[in-house]
This record gives sequence, C-alpha cells and structure tokens, in this order.
Amino acid sequence: MAPKNDLAERAPGEVTAQERKTQYFRPAVDISEHADGLILRYDMPGVAKDHVDISIDKGTLSVVGRAQPETSGTAVYRETHVGDYRRDFTLPEDVDPEKVTAKLENGVLTIHVGKPEKAKPRRIAVATAKD
Repeated sequence: MAPKNDLAERAPGEVTAQERKTQYFRPAVDISEHADGLILRYDMPGVAKDHVDISIDKGTLSVVGRAQPETSGTAVYRETHVGDYRRDFTLPEDVDPEKVTAKLENGVLTIHVGKPEKAKPRRIAVATAKD
C-alpha cells in the first residue's frame, strides 16, 4: 500500500507524524470583562508553568503551551491532548498590554489584561451649592 501523501486520500482527522509536530490543539478559553480589564481562562491540562509562552505583538495576545506526557506507567486510555496548545486573540484598544499578569493552577491558565486608568469607569461626585 502506498503512503498517503494527499489529504483527500486520508480518513477525516488522520495526520502524519510530520504534521503532528507542527499541529496545535486549541484549548477551550473563557473570556470575561471587568471594570479593571479582561480575564482569560485557558484549559491546558498537562502544561507546566515553564512550558507556557505568552506574548503580545501588535495587539495580538498569543499563548502557546506544551503538554508533557505522563512519564510513569503506560497510557492505556487518554482523552487529554499531549502536544502544543495555541490560541491567539486580538485585544481591544481599551486594554493596556503593559498590565498583563498570568498564573497557572490545576491545568487552568488565567491571564489578566488590565485597562489603563483613563479607560476604567469612575464615579463623579456631585457638589452642592454650599461646596
């Protein structure tokens, strides 16, 4: 049987070893907006803190994480991905790319992108005639 070189000849979802090296999994992400900025939560099981790369370039937030396979025992069944995760998001203009923090806990990467002071809502006090 000849090797399958044409994508049209492959079964759906079938990838070669070379393609697997450059393929990224898309982690599930929840994004919420708060008065002080955005919070993005990425599900990235198996990714260690030192295997996460977060960058902002030209208004695009990029997150890449490398999940490491379990080193003890032999995998009998696996539903989690082992490989590279990647998601890119275009940030809105009212956030400050200089105010970014990130933490990884229990397989969830949480990124907070702050808003500049001028973009945050503020309350204006109303003075009386006596003031």
